[in-house]
Amino acid sequence: MLQCNGDMTAIPAKLYEAFEKIRLGKVEEGTRLFDKVDGGDAIKSAALAELSYFRHDWKRGMQFACDFLESEEDWETVRYFMSGYKEQHFTLLILCTCLFDSWKENRLYLQQIRKQYDNCRSYHQTVSLISDPENTKRRLLESRPKLKEKGIVDLKDIERKVAFAASKSSQGRKTWKKRKWSFDEVTRYACKAASTEDHLTIYERLVEHLEEDNSHLIAAKSYIAIENISKAKEAIRRYMRCWQFKELYQVAPIVLFADHELWTIMSDQRFTESLLTIPHNRES
Repeated sequence: MLQCNGDMTAIPAKLYEAFEKIRLGKVEEGTRLFDKVDGGDAIKSAALAELSYFRHDWKRGMQFACDFLESEEDWETVRYFMSGYKEQHFTLLILCTCLFDSWKENRLYLQQIRKQYDNCRSYHQTVSLISDPENTKRRLLESRPKLKEKGIVDLKDIERKVAFAASKSSQGRKTWKKRKWSFDEVTRYACKAASTEDHLTIYERLVEHLEEDNSHLIAAKSYIAIENISKAKEAIRRYMRCWQFKELYQVAPIVLFADHELWTIMSDQRFTESLLTIPHNRES
């Protein structure tokens, strides 16, 4: 039996089952199923790289990522997946190079891998990361979200938008889809236009109604900006619960590591390992 997604090549049902179990928090049970499936080594490597990063097993993560990026396996799925996903893996290769201070050993390899996928929009930006290792290390390991003390709107304006979204949401699903503001949109607006404090006030008021993973990610950054690390971690736990994987073989959101402004909390190994136990299996 095969499972498929749209125009993508089908993958064995047992492998699909493995990815499902991992996303449900049953990591060991899911990875054991890998040994029962012949082939598909490239996409197994992608999943194992993701798990390695959440465990802070950086060397294994790098090796699995390299196996994935270098694969010549003739899988339509792999080529499709690479188009929107390779930058996260490549950024994490650079992150690991920073952690191990191994620029001298890895620079040529990184440049060679990067050239294989030079049709990506962020190609030149990624090359600049490789070319300027000291600044890259500071950017990836020392960057912090900025505290915004004043906004261009006040809290009352945002509260009116909250009330509007709430009134529309109570009028039924059809009306809900047509309304101008959703709760997630209100929080995004608050993050962009209000002070950090007001953004978090709105986030905490609406947190139980939020459906989009990004709403919690931006809240985590705001909490980091005010140095409330415990609440930043809770926001990421909520992110995990509503994270939407875009491909069948994504098992964990490594974008959390690729986003350097989250490194304050993603550098905590006990925390990141605990995230894998949270069911995060929503399809986009």
